[in-house]
Amino acid sequence: MDVKNFWKVTKFTVAQQVKGKSFKISTAIILIAVLILTSLINFVPAFMNKDKSEEKAGQENQSQMELSIKKAYYIDESDLGLDVTPTVTMVLPGIKYEKASESREELIKKLDTTEEAIALVYISQEQGGYNVEVVTPTNKDVVKENDGLILSQVVASSLENGRLLAEGLTQDQVAKLSLPITSHSMIAGDDGKGIEDMVIKMILPMVMCMLLFYLIYFYGYWVANSIVAEKTSRVMELLLTSTKPLELVVGKCVGMGFLAITQFISILVVALISFVGSGAIVKSVIDPNANIFNLGAIFSKVPPIQWILIILFFILGYVVYAVLNALVGATVSKLEDLNTAIMPVSFISIIGFYLAYMGTMTPDSIVGTIATYVPFSCAFFIPSVILSGTISTGSMLLSLLILIVTIVLLVLFTSRVYSVVILQTGNRVKIKDLFAIYSREK
Repeated sequence: MDVKNFWKVTKFTVAQQVKGKSFKISTAIILIAVLILTSLINFVPAFMNKDKSEEKAGQENQSQMELSIKKAYYIDESDLGLDVTPTVTMVLPGIKYEKASESREELIKKLDTTEEAIALVYISQEQGGYNVEVVTPTNKDVVKENDGLILSQVVASSLENGRLLAEGLTQDQVAKLSLPITSHSMIAGDDGKGIEDMVIKMILPMVMCMLLFYLIYFYGYWVANSIVAEKTSRVMELLLTSTKPLELVVGKCVGMGFLAITQFISILVVALISFVGSGAIVKSVIDPNANIFNLGAIFSKVPPIQWILIILFFILGYVVYAVLNALVGATVSKLEDLNTAIMPVSFISIIGFYLAYMGTMTPDSIVGTIATYVPFSCAFFIPSVILSGTISTGSMLLSLLILIVTIVLLVLFTSRVYSVVILQTGNRVKIKDLFAIYSREK
């Protein structure tokens, strides 16, 4: 193979593809989508946390709220014997809290018709505990319904603290007992990993699987599309006058591969810019105290050797599908026949992707094992499980060996039949005819 001719085809392929409207439009759409989606990773939690912070601040400042209730009469029929009037009036200074002189039934009748901003607090003892009930006027314009709930919570909390103080506890001890207790579980050896580790183990593998499928599948398809377009426009005949068929197919595969890697890097760069830019906007506009998604921490946690292996599987996976698509593209002479001819390759790639995607979610299952060793799925699957750390070195190396052997066999087969099918015009060459050509060319 002449290296000069090979590079000539590679540069021609890149130039032709970059000039095309479909490449420009699809690249622009992808980068815009990446820009939006990656920025949402910072924007959405910032808005959600801001709402929660405001809600929490509202709860903390609940005691400072001006309630519509101006006077609350309480009736205590429990055995607690606690006067929480000082506590309630301190927490809700706008309410006059006093013991009722009338019965519960009389006060309820009064609340049914009154236009005064009053309420009844009824403390009772029930089987298994105590109950605080707040009754507000029937006319909801007089007292807001939510204000009755706030008052009941304040009274219940005051009774709880008063009961603890009555048992001889100090104020500090009561405050300590009032602190909430959180709980969680973890797997031994997890060492309390943060959100970056969760992204690497769960989210990034799935994203990587889908991204690799897109790049490998579509750039492989464009190899076939480019070959058919050149056969249709008679450019192929001109290329074949100065280059050999093998130089042609390798040059086209390398040219498309260069574009695929370039687009992959562009996606990563746009994602990085989006993360940094959206983080700066969140800090300056939405919430200065927001926790920004640390993209640098994610990439720093992935060892360089893993990135090398991911790129290696990506390149080899692309080679498999590029060679297959180049061979299929050479079998047809008209663009309208391409979709029919390429259906077997599309079918294989889609099955490979779904095997990889399902295997990513359950790497130790039978599906995961199949996805590991099938050469048409391992290019999508292995990079994902490398990131999640759910594959052994032996399995990865065996998968790599199977992939390389598959590529060698495909190249040997393609190099033998390509010189014949590339010159084929008229009807499409079927798969069974390829094997007949291979046997004849021996």
